Amino acid sequence: MKNYFAKNKYTALLLILLAAVLLFFTVTQGSKFWSASMLSGMCMQFPEFGMITLGLMFCFISGNIDMSFVALGDFAAIIAVKYIVAHTNDTMSNGAIGGVIFVGILISVLIGIFGGFINGILVTMLNIPPVMATIAMSLVWQGFSTALTRGDAVTGLPMLYSEVGHSNVLGFIPFPLFIFIIGFVIAAFLLKCTTYGEKLYMIGTNAKAAKFSAINTKFLIILTFIICAVYSNLGCMIMVSTMSSAKADYGSSYLMRCILILVLAGVLPDGGYGKIMDVLFAIVIVQIISSGVNMFPQINTYYASLIWGGLLLIVLILSTKMTGDGFFAKKAVKKAAAANKN
Repeated sequence: MKNYFAKNKYTALLLILLAAVLLFFTVTQGSKFWSASMLSGMCMQFPEFGMITLGLMFCFISGNIDMSFVALGDFAAIIAVKYIVAHTNDTMSNGAIGGVIFVGILISVLIGIFGGFINGILVTMLNIPPVMATIAMSLVWQGFSTALTRGDAVTGLPMLYSEVGHSNVLGFIPFPLFIFIIGFVIAAFLLKCTTYGEKLYMIGTNAKAAKFSAINTKFLIILTFIICAVYSNLGCMIMVSTMSSAKADYGSSYLMRCILILVLAGVLPDGGYGKIMDVLFAIVIVQIISSGVNMFPQINTYYASLIWGGLLLIVLILSTKMTGDGFFAKKAVKKAAAANKN
């Protein structure tokens, strides 16, 4: 057990943090925290940013970062909702409405493919730094969304969309959670069971070495940005079922939250490292903290940004201590040097 945690520092950190968070809210809130309604609410909420986080994880592993995923997802959701609203009415059957909804979701996915392709081209072909390229595209997508809606929410979705989004699969699995499980399984398969996953880690570890190993790094990075965008857009479509509308600034708070989750899970933007199970643990921890804080009426919900920022800073400090030239690494070097000297 000691050797396992020594080799999996982030897993150990996450399990300790998860235990501490559960203990704190159990002691302070007791049965309210463990109520069926609270657990059901958490299962309905985290799939939105959970899907987005899974997509961003691929970019981080490749050594890249995407800052446009929320803006692109909002734009795609607006286009999809506008299509659904324009092609449905109260006289249509549920089957016909379901077909229109499916086409709307497909439109969102296609926009994600297009947006991810543009990000990949900017980074690989034009050699623009990923942060700058995706920030610029974020402004572009946000501008399109605002121009189309004048900053207002797009409403008028058929009730079927919200009803499906709040229904249960097999009688007990919330539909958003069911979608997240499918997305998680696909992501795990891509990373663990395909050559794409192996090459992705190689690119993140050393892009130049991967290129000289006959790996088409440009194609894989473009594909990675596309996967990130598709996952993000699907997450935003889940959010649409919760809000029953689409808007240019929905999900803006998810930008830092998703980055926090990945850093917490040890999936750093440097690339080459990251375990999908650690990402799952981090998603659950962040959702528990988010839901738990809302149970304290005396705490202003606007302090959430303060909590996320402080937690992100703490995790970054711990991550530098556990890897690279951090405190623990230097301490190990000094210990080895002292042993050799003796």
